Amino acid sequence: MGVVVQRMVNSRCSGVMFTRSPLTGDRSVIVIESSWGLGSAVVSGVVTPDKYVVNKVTSEIVKRTVSHKAVAHVPDLAAGGVREEAVPTERRDVACLGDGQIVELARVGKLVEGHYRCPQDIEWAFAPDGSGESLFILQSRPETIWANKEAKPAAAPKARAFEHVFDLLGGRSKT
Repeated sequence: MGVVVQRMVNSRCSGVMFTRSPLTGDRSVIVIESSWGLGSAVVSGVVTPDKYVVNKVTSEIVKRTVSHKAVAHVPDLAAGGVREEAVPTERRDVACLGDGQIVELARVGKLVEGHYRCPQDIEWAFAPDGSGESLFILQSRPETIWANKEAKPAAAPKARAFEHVFDLLGGRSKT
């Protein structure tokens, strides 16, 4: 069994990224979900995250949904865990990612997918790093929803190509 021990990233904003649409299976887009604070608020369903759809080829943000985010998960250093905290009123309906960060996430998502040679489900965070803010990739795993539903061929291959035509005609020839 592998055990990972990693430093908790005290993120300003975090979330998940799918390098194929989790709703439709479309491999030409990247879907990014984000919220204030730690990503546990997104993955646990405590908040409805902001959602962005990015075209993989052009890097154009083709859809943008900014959600109301009333709470955030933040590190609880005293208790050694995570606590829920109210998001300040002025930030609740504000996007937590700028366009440059969205495009950067998509760029990194394509690199990760290319490295593993399959669509990925990636957890990420933007956090202060001493000289500004950096993107941290926290976890990446193969996308499983659509990988398990991959389309099967419409018809099994036939020994001779013209047999497909006969099947479409109900087993009869037009002549």
